[in-house]
Amino acid sequence: MALNTLESSAKRLFPNRKPEQAMAELLLEKAQKNLIKYQSMARQFQEKYQETFDSFRKKMLAAKLNSSAEQDYFDWELAVTGIEDMQDEIKKLKPLSKKGCETW
Repeated sequence: MALNTLESSAKRLFPNRKPEQAMAELLLEKAQKNLIKYQSMARQFQEKYQETFDSFRKKMLAAKLNSSAEQDYFDWELAVTGIEDMQDEIKKLKPLSKKGCETW
């Protein structure tokens, strides 16, 4: 039943798309939003510490940081990893949202 509802909604919201294309477009949009979020996080840390993540990581590994800087390290690492992951997802999803996928 839920699948029928989703398919019906996809047809209404994306009238010129196959359900697979609609799903790919929605996933692409979510990945793009996540990319912006992670890029913003990384930019905030870079501005705060006036250095790149790699430079900050080297300092963190060489010296004991206070708990606030240590938490920033983990959050910044999450942002950097998230950027890479979302860029990979976007690269995979873009072709699917444009032409659909016959293998579904």
